[in-house]
Amino acid sequence: MREVRRSDRRAEIRGHTRRDVGRLRRRGEGGSFWRSLALVGSVGWPIVLLATGGALAGRALDARLGTGIRFTLLFLLLGTALGCVVAWRAIRGRGA
Repeated sequence: MREVRRSDRRAEIRGHTRRDVGRLRRRGEGGSFWRSLALVGSVGWPIVLLATGGALAGRALDARLGTGIRFTLLFLLLGTALGCVVAWRAIRGRGA
């Protein structure tokens, strides 16, 4: 095995650092925090709201029909799945 000299390793690290700084400059400035926060909101809220709405609708249906927790679990699962689809489309729409 070849032993890596310290100077070679430092040159490699400098090269990686230059590459990363170049990438950061190409990204552009301004609004990245707020864009990221908006993306988190557009991913999280649909999942939470649709899952909660499904659970509440299922609970109301279970109470009306006397079926235990069958529809609560079913609608919770469907709401979560639909929320994940909506979140996925939000991510894909933003080019992430």
